[in-house]
Amino acid sequence: IPGVVHCSIPFLEGERLHITTSPPNGLPPLPHGGAVALACRLLGAEGLTLLLAAALTECKILIHSTNVANVTMVAEVISALLFPFTWQLPYIPVLPKDMLEFLEAPLSFFVGIPTANLKFVDKNVLSEIVVVDLNDVASSTDYEGRRGPRTKIPPALPASVSTSISKALHRLLREEDALEAQMQASIFPGCRRSPRLENESLPERKFRIHAAIQ
Repeated sequence: IPGVVHCSIPFLEGERLHITTSPPNGLPPLPHGGAVALACRLLGAEGLTLLLAAALTECKILIHSTNVANVTMVAEVISALLFPFTWQLPYIPVLPKDMLEFLEAPLSFFVGIPTANLKFVDKNVLSEIVVVDLNDVASSTDYEGRRGPRTKIPPALPASVSTSISKALHRLLREEDALEAQMQASIFPGCRRSPRLENESLPERKFRIHAAIQ
């Protein structure tokens, strides 16, 4: 396929990655089919709006998970949802352990790490970074008593935008569940659908267009 490069990363498990260049006029590419829906399920409405707000205000962003595939997938989806804007600052979906000092950089960035590497990061450094735990997104906005938030909280999106995106997210997940049920009823017994091998679904595309308009 023109413009698509197939590559494998030896230290990551999972399916082969598809790297594409953004079209000159149109929505940015996604890592695989079902990526938007999966990211929305992981983040929920609160986590998604938090990350979008952080990216749009160019905060320092760090996402982490025990599943490295989820880290890269969420990073790619958030980057795509910024359309028509693009993230122009340092972007490292999986930051190697030997490069954790990069988190002390004085400029904004968007990076991801395995959760196991978070213990090697200075807590004082994290206080200046928007940190999202994909294993437990709700904990990303917890507070520690009088000491304030453990990590930075970005400026919130306007209430109308946040509400609109939240409603669109829930609509997307309902439509994806209905599509999944319809597909399961139409395939042979014992067979399973593989969304990652399929193209972006219509509900996902509608959600991306809605987010871009907002």
